[in-house]
Amino acid sequence: MTYTYEQVLAYEVARELISSRIADCSAEIDDEKGKVPLDMARIEELREAMTALVIERRTMDMTDDAAVRTITAKYRRGPRVGASPQAMV
Repeated sequence: MTYTYEQVLAYEVARELISSRIADCSAEIDDEKGKVPLDMARIEELREAMTALVIERRTMDMTDDAAVRTITAKYRRGPRVGASPQAMV
């Protein structure tokens, strides 16, 4: 299997975006566990979302440029509100 440097970079960006969403789910599960009463349905929903993200990350093909672009577009985040233009460079 051969791939280009650009494909490696795009793939790593997409993987990191998915990993960030997995971390978000984990943090939200932790928040939910601190609430009284526990919302077990929400916790299970977040666990299922994490599982789906892990599978998506694991099955992503570095050489499938269209899929990598789709994943990047799906999970990217916009600039933070109040962030200075210099912070985004």
